[in-house]
Amino acid sequence: MQQPGTVQYLKYHSGAVRGVAFHPKDRYLFCSGSYDGKVNLYSAQKCEFLMSYAVTTVSLARNVNAVRFTSDGSKILATTTARRLAVIDLQRGDQILSYDNCAFNGRDRTGLACDPLAPNIAVCCCVNGRGLTVFDLRMPLPLDFMYDIHSSIIRDITFVHDSWPWGQGQRSIMSVSQDGKCRVMSLDGRCLDQLDFGQPLNTVAVTPESFNSGLDDGFSSLIVAGGESVSAYIPDSGICETLPHNHQLPIWKLRYTSNGSILYTACDDGAIRKYRRWPDHHAYIEDLFSHKQDVEDMDISPYDEYLVTASKDQSVGIIKLGAPNHGSSEWGELT
Repeated sequence: MQQPGTVQYLKYHSGAVRGVAFHPKDRYLFCSGSYDGKVNLYSAQKCEFLMSYAVTTVSLARNVNAVRFTSDGSKILATTTARRLAVIDLQRGDQILSYDNCAFNGRDRTGLACDPLAPNIAVCCCVNGRGLTVFDLRMPLPLDFMYDIHSSIIRDITFVHDSWPWGQGQRSIMSVSQDGKCRVMSLDGRCLDQLDFGQPLNTVAVTPESFNSGLDDGFSSLIVAGGESVSAYIPDSGICETLPHNHQLPIWKLRYTSNGSILYTACDDGAIRKYRRWPDHHAYIEDLFSHKQDVEDMDISPYDEYLVTASKDQSVGIIKLGAPNHGSSEWGELT
């Protein structure tokens, strides 16, 4: 197994960094959003800062809570504490659209997700933090509101592949909350299922393959949720595994590599931990690196080359995980 590189910490924010996200098509481009009201762009290949977008004004503080790229990579979405979802055009470098009074305005961690198949569909936490707001970026107003689907603040949101049993060929949204529940919702606001993990939840991730496509090799599709610990859940079977290596500290973010073979976790002590996924369990490998304070967000590049983190210590961590999963990134000439 190739050893990861050395972590570098990029410090171009003056506030706690709340979100990071890789561009879905450019293998090196990623962004970060911070409580200084800025969205920064970086190159992972050179570990360098490229440019910054301001999502704040003198009269109105708009601390950035989360950032995501749309699935076509043309726009950056940022939710702010001014109850606003800002839409930034990547080519023009300008904020081209904003939706007011539709995003959570508290200082708690909340979720933002973009549909990986439909570049105009996005979901964030609504104003009170217990529901969801659905957007079609071609429309001037939010598409739909799902009120009070949880009894406490929603911490994370993700889209679920339509091969999973709830969607029946349609996209569905999974959200987790401090109430310990994981809700699966359709885009039109119907509750498709509720999963109870029995602990306050901060993050959720779904194995990236189509549902149970690896059964011939013994791999079942999993939902992993993090809170006081990391729990793995199999539909119709329940919780099948608990990962105990977080030293009783909250888990804030979970990310699988693109083939689902490796799981990374971000803990409250700022440590990034690495696990190998086997057919019936996850095996702890190592602590990859650590921030001085807890990690707010984490993402992996499209070809699993780089991992980036956002931390309360006002830095963005970046580490090279290895060669791209589609082949070598270098070329040479034979003479």
